[in-house]
Amino acid sequence: MSSKLSVAEVLESLEARAAFHREREAFHAAQEEQHRQERARHAAELETVLHNLEAFRTVSSSAVELVRQASPPEPAGPPVKAPASGRLMVSRHIRAVVEAWPEGEPFGASAVVAEVNRRFGDRLKKPIDTRTASDVLRRMSKGRQIHRVRTGKASSEALYARGARAGS
Repeated sequence: MSSKLSVAEVLESLEARAAFHREREAFHAAQEEQHRQERARHAAELETVLHNLEAFRTVSSSAVELVRQASPPEPAGPPVKAPASGRLMVSRHIRAVVEAWPEGEPFGASAVVAEVNRRFGDRLKKPIDTRTASDVLRRMSKGRQIHRVRTGKASSEALYARGARAGS
């Protein structure tokens, strides 16, 4: 670098740098104050949320305990014996669920599938599908064990019910 700088140029350069750094220091001090305020606000919000969360946990555990005490255990479905041949017949499980269904209450293949998989899932190699249940329900309807309440369409499944028909 050239050492031929005048004293005035050096003085001007140093004053410009000092002004720049003063401005940056003031800017960051303002930012620091703003960040301190934001931090305090978030800390207060966090304290409120944690207080509400703890209160909710206390109340919800009490409510869950009350519901458990008030509700009777779910009745076990009728036992279904496996065929003597050792073969697993899914239709027996479907028929058992349909026979336990409340009389007059409509049901479809998807509701029956959900109940069969819930009740007998441990005995099944794989969960049954709605197509299988629909086939069994259709055969039961033809055998007059249940009756069709609504015909199935492409956008909705057929609904069946136990008991006498509504118009009979």
